[in-house]
Amino acid sequence: MEFKISKVKTIKSYMATLRSFSVGDERYYRLEGTDYMGFHNARKRLAERNTALFTFENIETPDDKLFKITRIE
Repeated sequence: MEFKISKVKTIKSYMATLRSFSVGDERYYRLEGTDYMGFHNARKRLAERNTALFTFENIETPDDKLFKITRIE
């Protein structure tokens, strides 16, 4: 008997990622797939709930496109 082994899929949680920031934290992410929209939607939801405020900035290096996120409030 042969078994087909499955892999556990993980779902990115942009809300949880942003909630993990302390005020003043600044982090850089390499954008992959739908990350850009995911972070923007999470930021909007957190702002609507008056939970946290963030600034976003696109940064291009010779090797990568990065997304700088800073928690301001």
